[in-house]
Amino acid sequence: MIRTMAIPTMMLLAACGSATVASEDAQAKTAAATAKPLDIAGLRPGMKTADALTLVKQGGWAVRANPGDSWAETVEQAVAQRLQKLPPSSKRTGVYSYSATKGEETLSFNIDPTPDGGRVGLVQYRAPQAGRTYAQIRTEVIGRYGPSIYGPRQGVLIAPRGKDGETLSLEVDSTGMHLTLMPAAAAASEARAVIDRAVTARVGSVGKSF
Repeated sequence: MIRTMAIPTMMLLAACGSATVASEDAQAKTAAATAKPLDIAGLRPGMKTADALTLVKQGGWAVRANPGDSWAETVEQAVAQRLQKLPPSSKRTGVYSYSATKGEETLSFNIDPTPDGGRVGLVQYRAPQAGRTYAQIRTEVIGRYGPSIYGPRQGVLIAPRGKDGETLSLEVDSTGMHLTLMPAAAAASEARAVIDRAVTARVGSVGKSF
């Protein structure tokens, strides 16, 4: 029998089949009041890279780094863009994302460059369907994360927004189940703002003399 989740609490089978549209609608109305941080295998958008790596390694995942721009390289690229110059060639000494495997499960998480070593951005998880129906998988995910805002016959599930505005989506196809945890729009904007502030500190407010 294939175990399809990294942590024991990840997939909780419900006693009955998928929830009805009516019950999901009723649950969704109270979801905002009970919002909690969302995670996949313990990973949350905004976590420090070092904390995320410690967590997944402790969970028995084999982790591989995918090269990307470091914080310094990211700022250099942004400075060139602000000055409308050709960006310098990047040596990609940083990390764009991490890929992790454990058995037939895969986990990946993007890294947003920051001065303190980076923060977790988008998180994705995949696992085989392992003989489960779409309805069973959907019920498991709702049991773990809360009610969906979509009906049971639709192919995408989005749980209530997390405490910090993050959202979770579920897709099931012939290759298995796919969970995606997306940072809140505000978090993505702040990640860009951190870079903008570093650029302004380097070159000043270029183009503002009007």
